[in-house]
Amino acid sequence: LYATARDYVERQFFLRSRYSSEQLRNKFLQNTPFAAIDRRDFDRMNRIIRRMARRLSSCYSYKQKLVQRGNLDVKRTIRKNMAYNGVIFETVWKKKKIDKPKFLAVCDVSRSVAAAANFFLLFLYNLNGIVSDMRSFAFSSHLIEISRELKANSAAEFIPNVLEKIGFMSTDYGQALSDLKEQFGQLIDRRTTVFILGDARSNNADPRLDIMRWINQRASRVVWLNPEPQTFWGTGDSEMLRYRPYCDVAMPCRTIKQLERVIDETLRSTKRP
Repeated sequence: LYATARDYVERQFFLRSRYSSEQLRNKFLQNTPFAAIDRRDFDRMNRIIRRMARRLSSCYSYKQKLVQRGNLDVKRTIRKNMAYNGVIFETVWKKKKIDKPKFLAVCDVSRSVAAAANFFLLFLYNLNGIVSDMRSFAFSSHLIEISRELKANSAAEFIPNVLEKIGFMSTDYGQALSDLKEQFGQLIDRRTTVFILGDARSNNADPRLDIMRWINQRASRVVWLNPEPQTFWGTGDSEMLRYRPYCDVAMPCRTIKQLERVIDETLRSTKRP
């Protein structure tokens, strides 16, 4: 009887403590800065981000039309009830067309954001499953489109391929913005939310503020997520304080929890007031 009781307690302890430790580890990683996360936790982070993407996807599946109960379409109601001599048996409600949002993501993968680049790309990989219209780009000194690689490969293949092509070089935000406008500027319109993921450190090159102003004027929203603390903005070669006036949202994003909160708020309101 003693041995049976001991075995039962050991099994329960193993099952419950293992589940609790998994939850504790996941919660810890969600609030850990990207730079402090060990490479061995990459797969775990991918699972956390995938669950987050699925949760956001279930909350924000966009429909082309939403029926607005309470807004009666008088003209259509009268026409529909003409067969009843004007007696209203059937009502017709107004419908509001909801345009599907477009997303354009630009990710810095240069040396200065080496620690965060893996996780930004990992999030883009999973975010791609949420929205039907998304174009993704990466840059160090110049900018390339990575949308095709993102869709055709697994996360384990996609991230090393991008970093091998263009990662860990010196940064030139001005050149990247120039490439974006010249080659892909037609993609940005009033339905487009532009995400920029990077530290805004441009090695004292021309930041091309004129292009940031142009993007801000054309896009629905401009959201800048910076992996550095806000106290670092504007120090050294950081151009963040000069870019910030042309962003609708500009905030530090150093953890998965912060990233989830920003994306959640952005998806709630994809149109500029």
